[in-house]
Amino acid sequence: MAHDSAAEKNIASAALAVALLALTIAITQLLGQMFATADGYRRCQPSVMGAWAQYTRLRWKWSEMRFETLFTTPEIFLLAYKTDIEATSKTVIQQEELKWVGTFPGATEYPYSAVPHRSYFGTIDALEPKLVDHNLGTGSYHEMACWLPFLHSIRENESQLHRSQVYQTATHYHTPRRPACRSIQKSWDFMAPELVRPLAVTYVGDIAIIVQRLGMTWQTFRPEEGEMRAEGNGHIIYSTLVRSIGPILHYAQGHIRGVPHDKYGKNANGTVPTEFLLIPTGEADMMRFGILPCHEDLMKCKQYAMGTFHEVRATLDLLDPTGNASKKVRDNRQFETTATFGFPDLISMAAPMLRQEGSTKIRLPVPTEHCCGLTSLKEGFVIFRERLGDYASYEQSEPSHQVSWVLESYDSLKSGYPCWENGFKTDFWVDADCLFLDQVSHMWWQTTIYFQQLEDSSQVQIRYVDLVACHIKHAVNFWHEAHGRIQRSEGRDHHGLRDWLAEGMHMYWDYLPKIVSEMSLKSDASESLIREAWIMLLFRAFCWSRCHYMCPPEERFPDSTRLPSRYWNSKLPVYLG
Repeated sequence: MAHDSAAEKNIASAALAVALLALTIAITQLLGQMFATADGYRRCQPSVMGAWAQYTRLRWKWSEMRFETLFTTPEIFLLAYKTDIEATSKTVIQQEELKWVGTFPGATEYPYSAVPHRSYFGTIDALEPKLVDHNLGTGSYHEMACWLPFLHSIRENESQLHRSQVYQTATHYHTPRRPACRSIQKSWDFMAPELVRPLAVTYVGDIAIIVQRLGMTWQTFRPEEGEMRAEGNGHIIYSTLVRSIGPILHYAQGHIRGVPHDKYGKNANGTVPTEFLLIPTGEADMMRFGILPCHEDLMKCKQYAMGTFHEVRATLDLLDPTGNASKKVRDNRQFETTATFGFPDLISMAAPMLRQEGSTKIRLPVPTEHCCGLTSLKEGFVIFRERLGDYASYEQSEPSHQVSWVLESYDSLKSGYPCWENGFKTDFWVDADCLFLDQVSHMWWQTTIYFQQLEDSSQVQIRYVDLVACHIKHAVNFWHEAHGRIQRSEGRDHHGLRDWLAEGMHMYWDYLPKIVSEMSLKSDASESLIREAWIMLLFRAFCWSRCHYMCPPEERFPDSTRLPSRYWNSKLPVYLG
């Protein structure tokens, strides 16, 4: 009996073990089936998205008896701030879910550090290091979401620029814009079936600038057609078109994938040397899209579009409603297909001072074709000084205080700084001297005050925008007429410089009586005051030209630095996969 009882116990124990095993298997299968409903969960793990996977979670939906996969990816954009980063952070902190802190005591590695919250809003260089380090992921570089190394490259570049004090205090005409991101929680339920990685989102108007700040050049930029490609400085970014979503950008670092470095590739980490950096402000960014920002107080408008010939003609029609200037530029292009002679003077006359005091960052993108006007070339400077001296000598009375000031200022700059007349080196290295730039900038501001006082005068008013329009109206004629005088052997002294450009500045002075006559119809000012104002206008344009360096486009891609104006500030979304 005892033997039977022991046997029964063993059988019962074995049955219980089998039952428990079966129960475990059933529960495991049930759980497996339940977790299998979490579509996309395996694609939101560290092997794919690095440290961002810590924010991946599952949410049970009772109505559907399944798990929903929630994941977090960045929204990348350019953050503009009017005062400084701290002011922006205070505004953001007032919102419940956007918890970001600017500078705080003890932050040493990076000037701007972030509190590690899942909901983040701030500059990319303030992200937690692990969130931009693609090496922390368990997958290979080629398998991870490409926006991880993209964030890493931006962070490295921005940290270097901040240490170099590239970003300065904002002013009315100087709005710094820095790459920033916002963490966004998404559901995999809304991902297209053909996608295998979580996507970050950015915008056409922002990615166009961020890519160029990394030292890349846009070779193809047609977002509406889904075709975007840029490379340079050890980086490459290209697009593929997903029908249900639109263009998806793919990013790679060239020194990893075998793409050779170009002229920018001097830093091993792929950052852009500060010598190559364009002024990182919203106003300078506009010029990448063929839009010229204007000095609103003097020009009475915010901007002019000039990226294409059609936009140039439209701008000329605004300045000269008769249409004569627009027609002349069109006629000139029959002989020189890419030239808009005389029109580029508008850049140095209408734009605000984009370079800040104490900074040697003066590089700007080219906003229009053939952007070098006479107010930026040595021929214009030399002939202007010669004719100004003749003007002061032949005046029946003593030259005015302002004309004398222009003569003295010009001669002091010429004697102290050869680059005043010669300009900067015509390559990607700009030999800008900060003391020289500050001095020229100060003179530019003095001319600005002069014109503001003229407009505010209760007795005599000369509108700056009218004077600029009148000058441009006649300046577009110089190319044809200067060549005509040279062919008729009627050219004047050119001092060994390029004859047609030197003769062009002589033509500017020949146009002065016509400008005086036309401005007399718009103002009660005397003829001598109008002549004085025109001299101040040209000197002001010379000062602006020497405080900025217009970067020529690359020979391989003539339109590489100028993007279509319709994409400026465009919020058309594109995705990084």
